[in-house]
Amino acid sequence: MPFSPSRRWLERLAIPALLALALATRLWTLGWGLPYVEHPDEPHYVEVVVDMVQRGDPNPNFFRHPPLVFYLLTIVARAYAWWAVRAGELASLADLPSKTYTYTTVPGLYVWSRALIAVLGAATVGLLFVLGRRMFGLRAALLAAVFLAVARFHVEHSYYIATSGPTSLAAVLLLLGMWEVARAGAWRGYLVAGAATGLAAAVKYNAAAISLGLGVAALLYAWGRWGELLRVHLPRLIAAAALSIVVFLIVNPFALLDFDHFYADVTGQSGFYELGGGNFEGPWNVGGYAGFFWSSGLGWFGSLALLGGLPLLLRRWPRQTALLLAVAAIELLLLLPYVTNFLRNLLIIYPAVVLLAAAGAAALADGLGGLLARRAGGVEGPQLIDVRPDAPPSPLERRRFALAARWSAAALAALAAVMLAPQARDTFWLLRYWGQPHTLVRAAEELRAQPRGMLAAVESNPVQWAGDPVVEPVRWLGTYPPDWYRERGYRFLIVNSENYAPQDQAAYERLFAGASVLLALPSRDLGLMPGPGGALLDLGEYPDMIPFVRRPARFGGQIELLGYEMRPGDPRPRVSPLEGADERALAPGQPLQINLYWRALAPPAADYTLFLHLYDAAGQRVAQRDLPPRSDDYPPSRWRPGELVIDRADMPLPALPPGEYRFDIGLYDTATGAALPADSGAPITLATISVR
Repeated sequence: MPFSPSRRWLERLAIPALLALALATRLWTLGWGLPYVEHPDEPHYVEVVVDMVQRGDPNPNFFRHPPLVFYLLTIVARAYAWWAVRAGELASLADLPSKTYTYTTVPGLYVWSRALIAVLGAATVGLLFVLGRRMFGLRAALLAAVFLAVARFHVEHSYYIATSGPTSLAAVLLLLGMWEVARAGAWRGYLVAGAATGLAAAVKYNAAAISLGLGVAALLYAWGRWGELLRVHLPRLIAAAALSIVVFLIVNPFALLDFDHFYADVTGQSGFYELGGGNFEGPWNVGGYAGFFWSSGLGWFGSLALLGGLPLLLRRWPRQTALLLAVAAIELLLLLPYVTNFLRNLLIIYPAVVLLAAAGAAALADGLGGLLARRAGGVEGPQLIDVRPDAPPSPLERRRFALAARWSAAALAALAAVMLAPQARDTFWLLRYWGQPHTLVRAAEELRAQPRGMLAAVESNPVQWAGDPVVEPVRWLGTYPPDWYRERGYRFLIVNSENYAPQDQAAYERLFAGASVLLALPSRDLGLMPGPGGALLDLGEYPDMIPFVRRPARFGGQIELLGYEMRPGDPRPRVSPLEGADERALAPGQPLQINLYWRALAPPAADYTLFLHLYDAAGQRVAQRDLPPRSDDYPPSRWRPGELVIDRADMPLPALPPGEYRFDIGLYDTATGAALPADSGAPITLATISVR
């Protein structure tokens, strides 16, 4: 029966609308977690790509994962670098970091790379609609494509820079070729399937296994015509296999050019599945995979739609159903023997399973619509029925057809709503969750907003704090109690709860003793923010607990010097505790490490410059250094009245002759050169040092 104009418009608008929906769910939060990289595979992929781009060599020198996604990512990386150089963010390709680990200094590269994976994931949705339309009709195709567009499992993996998400696209393209063979046995289907097999293997090696379904497709088409199967379709199967190898080698020429490396990596990857650490473990763990589909992959209702509609599908669409079941079974039989089971491998067959569930829901809706139509479609009195084969439908039949169509549409709408609602809910939660800042980024923002006069110790990535003169990243804060940090000039702590095992909870709770919680970081398990739980703690100011050498002096009624710490040592990149050191004897040419302890008495009128002068016994100046106090990050104009400020004033010294030397310090206005007078006159003598 020809389509109505409204139905034609629906088909024309379906793919653009589906692509828009799929792109919206996959591009919504591309920057999630950044600059922290939560997924362990993403830094690895980026490192391989950056290495290829910087070397200008298409050989990835890494074959544990197939190269096609790496090649696509190199295009993105080059485009990003070109843009970043022109925007002034990078000087050249050499500025792309070769290592990222769990923190990246180029979050833009991750955003661009994730966008590529997202587009490939969205394209899978459009291609699944085309496949579903050819196999089961418009309704099942729409439901399957909408389901895939909002399914959390597929959406989530469309954000990760990895091969798993793009595998679905190659698998659906392969299914299109298989169905063309099962439907018409045409050469075109064999060629599409052969090329798609090569591409699938170039995305994920084990995706090539479902190409065995091409033999099932040929069997379904030529069932009972065994001579034709051997004479016509067996040569075509061989040609498709040969084409798949050619395509794979075109995409991955280094499988031959660097065969030893390729072979070692591929065989080594298979051993990885014996190490444990996947989503669940144990060979032939059918329950693990079934549990995934029941709980989240399809949901319980989607799983029931597939199982309940399967008998109807086998009766109404036997070839389509058998083909999809065969493909799913082939991949599962490949995965089940593994000791380590990763659910992401199911992305190879996930679109096929979704299509079966959608077709099952459509078949159940048709059955329910027909049943309701028969019950509601009765008429009173005798009816004349024309039993001729070419007779038009009777009024009763037309009424029943119309009722069945309406009831079927209503039933399918209800079934679709129940199937889609949990997926949409879970995906909305995920995108909302990823839309929040990473907890350690939020803690860093809050820490930078606090007074910065004293030190901070943080359990976060060192790269995040590179160049910060008062923040020290540490692996574990729980070694010492809060007073240990107070005695060394630390005021703030960022505590990462994921660093503390159950047996370490006492050490974790001890850090909170007497501290103020400036920011509580929610546990990852609560699903409120990506990143670890913990807290930003304020230990308070306790200058009396810090064992520095007391040397009080006031300058201009604005700034007070409380004292100093001093010892021989190389200049430091950041302020660090000297633990009360007062070591003033040094060898010729040996530099000094100096901490000065200041307090603002009133808002300083200017960013004064500190001078350090060294005089010999004859009163001759033999060394000097001028620098603004805390010039790196916290000049005097930002000091808050009453705040304790620890400054690093390390001083290189020339090779002085042995003797005693007087160390004077003072402050002056940088703009005018006028000294800021001290209460006892300016400058003041800080200490006397000895060169031996």
